[in-house]
Amino acid sequence: QLSLQGILGFLHWPVAFAMGTPAKDCLVVGRLLGEKLVLTEFVAYSDLAAHLGAAARGEVARLDPRSIVIVSYALNGFANFASIAIQIGGISPLAPSRRHDIARLGMKAMIGGALATYMVASFAGAFYSGTSMLGLG
Repeated sequence: QLSLQGILGFLHWPVAFAMGTPAKDCLVVGRLLGEKLVLTEFVAYSDLAAHLGAAARGEVARLDPRSIVIVSYALNGFANFASIAIQIGGISPLAPSRRHDIARLGMKAMIGGALATYMVASFAGAFYSGTSMLGLG
């Protein structure tokens, strides 16, 4: 079935895989990453919770624990299209003459923020040992 979530999952599949997500979970993780960028992290976290609940009931395939760690860290951030408007509205009053520059840099700031959270998620996945982070638990 063709849907926005399906397209987002397909487009973000390589990103999810590059972060260390097991291949079988990349479509779901990619869909959540796409939802975070296009909508907000709240919607993506809500869909993650719904997926985990459905998996617990046996309605959908369970995500690997490493995938859950990676996507939990990757969704944590303020990088989405709505945040561009919030940044412009919040920073422009401080320098009204630079409003155009702030608006021009909005997309770059969003991409930079997304890449930063993806990097943190990659490290979290790399340090996850199956039961704990860094083998400390």
